[in-house]
Amino acid sequence: MGKTLDQIGLPSPELSLVEQTSLDKRNFRKGLIFIGVATFAWSTTSIFIDRLLTDHHMSALQISLWRSLLVTIALGLFLLLRDRSQLTISRKEIPFYFIYGLIGIGAFNLVWNMSVEINKAAVATALIYCSPVFVAIGARFLFGEKLKAVQIMAIVINLIGCGLVAGITDPTVLLNSPAGLLMGLASGLCFAASTLFGKIATEARRRSSGTILFYTFFFATLGVLVWSLIVEGPSRMVPSLDGTGWALLIGLSVGPTLGGYGFFTAGLRHLPAALVSFLTTLEPPITAILAFFILNQVMNGLQWLGTGLIVSGVLLMQGITARRKRLNFKIANKSGTKL
Repeated sequence: MGKTLDQIGLPSPELSLVEQTSLDKRNFRKGLIFIGVATFAWSTTSIFIDRLLTDHHMSALQISLWRSLLVTIALGLFLLLRDRSQLTISRKEIPFYFIYGLIGIGAFNLVWNMSVEINKAAVATALIYCSPVFVAIGARFLFGEKLKAVQIMAIVINLIGCGLVAGITDPTVLLNSPAGLLMGLASGLCFAASTLFGKIATEARRRSSGTILFYTFFFATLGVLVWSLIVEGPSRMVPSLDGTGWALLIGLSVGPTLGGYGFFTAGLRHLPAALVSFLTTLEPPITAILAFFILNQVMNGLQWLGTGLIVSGVLLMQGITARRKRLNFKIANKSGTKL
């Protein structure tokens, strides 16, 4: 049986072309807001993690495990109380969500933590934002999202900006540690995979954002749990935290993790994958600004230049996408007139 018009993104017969065009514009703006909120939420992650690592002596693996576990429990209880039918998926969907959770959430958290440990935060942050390149390539083959020369230029500007914000002025420093370079690129690849998997899940329109997040975090938790038992053993499963430590861990799980991924998944329903990945690269400058006010960490001139380049690249990519959507609206209106 063929897909419905809504599933393949065509105007519904109940709406006129003018109404559909207005709806698409509202959805586009809604998507921008969702991704903006998600990016801001993610930008606070390092503040929570820094406190848990330095003040409460949690390991990076413990943080990854408990973040995923607490999010899974919270989502499970929410769906159980709201609509338990959303906890049901078909057997055919299990392999997809297993791979999505294992790579997009579980593996990403692990390689990201390893990258931070080897490269330190600045270089790790720069390397993870190679993800727009991977997303653009993947979206080209999966969704037919073509890249023009000006979009490629925007990606290059963006990558240079991320490097400057992270404090990398000599690219050769990346070659001093092949393992660190590999982990950094792997973190970018896993984040790109998370974006593409999320786009596939939302494009199908079969499951709610809550269902998608629950099963991705559920399988991510299983994967990180197995790795934790192998690497650190059962004795390190439960962290020794006081009330403040647990408050920070719960805050990290509910805020940047659940809130960030929730708005991110919702935004994927309304925006192209390449643009979504590009917008999330606003995270480094937002983090830097928050660090200035909260941790008294001051950026230098080159880092401010990098911030400007990132914002410029995002605005350029957003403008291109908006222009393309307006062109599609005009084509749709002309087609409707002929009909």
